[in-house]
Amino acid sequence: MMSLQTRLGSICRTLLTLAALALATTPVLAQEPPRIIIGQPVIEPMPIAVPTFVDEGGAGEFASEISRVVTADLEGTGFFRNIGPEAYISRVTSFEGGIAFEDWKAINAQVLVTGAVSVSGDRITVKFRAYDVFNGQVLEGAALQFTGTTQGWRRMAHKVADAVYATITGETGYFDSRVVFVSESGPKNARLKRLAVMDYDGANVAYLTDSASIVLAPRFSPA
Repeated sequence: MMSLQTRLGSICRTLLTLAALALATTPVLAQEPPRIIIGQPVIEPMPIAVPTFVDEGGAGEFASEISRVVTADLEGTGFFRNIGPEAYISRVTSFEGGIAFEDWKAINAQVLVTGAVSVSGDRITVKFRAYDVFNGQVLEGAALQFTGTTQGWRRMAHKVADAVYATITGETGYFDSRVVFVSESGPKNARLKRLAVMDYDGANVAYLTDSASIVLAPRFSPA
């Protein structure tokens, strides 16, 4: 049976081939050349399921929020379609418990991402596994654990999504990246500009300069 990585890789190669054909048919002579019209390729997103991560102690809303961010990261790429909990036949109530793969096959989930969250004081631990449902196996490189402060819970969620994305597509994930930008506020005739940074999805905005500084655009030192 073809693996998930092989199936998605085949789709990517098909797109590159279509793009190459389109470029190859660009007119290079003054006379009218033969034309090949290629319709827009249609890629069906891969159905995935990301049940709410299991609370293994003190996690509270962290478990559901981390699951939500992981789902949003993956679905936002366009490569994946999340299957909502209303379609689930079985539930994941234990991270170490067995997986009823037939139930997930029945709702056409190709990837199942399970996880668990525990909190002790200001420390949080997030662990996860991503399964190839049809093979009933954990995907290579998609069974990891992250530990940090509770303030960094969103970053850990992005790291989970990065690992799942990289394992399936073969491309490096970008969800844990940060964006530097110029924030503008105030009336039209007295705009205030500040250098700011945020998560790739717009969360955790922090200002690096105040309005007293002159800011035109971000500029990085090659240090």
